Amino acid sequence: MIELSSSYKDPTFDFIMNDITIAIPTLNRYDLLHRLCDCLINDPQNIYNTRLFILDNGGQLLQSDYMKFLDGESSKVNIEVATPNYNLGVAGSWNYFARELGSCLVVNDDVIFSSEVISCFIEACRERPDSIIFENSKPNEGFSTFFINRPEELLNLGGFDESFNPAYFEDDDCRYRMRLIGNPVVKVDLHDWEHDNSSTLRSSSNEYYRNHLCLFQRNKKYYFLKWGGKPGMEKFSSPFGNPI
Repeated sequence: MIELSSSYKDPTFDFIMNDITIAIPTLNRYDLLHRLCDCLINDPQNIYNTRLFILDNGGQLLQSDYMKFLDGESSKVNIEVATPNYNLGVAGSWNYFARELGSCLVVNDDVIFSSEVISCFIEACRERPDSIIFENSKPNEGFSTFFINRPEELLNLGGFDESFNPAYFEDDDCRYRMRLIGNPVVKVDLHDWEHDNSSTLRSSSNEYYRNHLCLFQRNKKYYFLKWGGKPGMEKFSSPFGNPI
């Protein structure tokens, strides 16, 4: 875990210091997306040239009232919206960001934070420049806000496993694979950060909830088959194969 407080002026990281892309996948909680974007756009302490890239897996953002807010804020910050033909899922969305955006801060739409979080990740990159991914240090919160530091290396390793669809266990899979190659995901303490856990599930229909639990169990079984055990109790050193 990295705990950082000091600032720095290393010119190697000028691209990070000056330009930050925040990548946000969203499905149907445009109200939470609105809250997050408002928090980021109107942060009076923000010193970064911030680009907001929204991947609308739900396909309804451009037609919603929430888009009016984003249009109205476009003079303050660079805002882009991409709408895929179908829901890419969590892993697919993260791979899209790595391919299309390069180094970026990836965040759930149900979190809120200030530019202090950006500073935490920037300082982590300075301390550990060879690390591929940095994640939030809070238990069970890591990939709700994480930084892709070396996207090309991540993609060369196969990226995130999109068989974990639409969500769950793709983060555990990534952590384990990073450990196997000797470049583990680095945990970073984030300040001024909040998350609404399972907010999408709480607002969903009973049918959606039941289907979601079914997919969770499927992904859990897939993880077990792939690594020989649940997260933290893996037995394979290669997918579906050699025992450790």
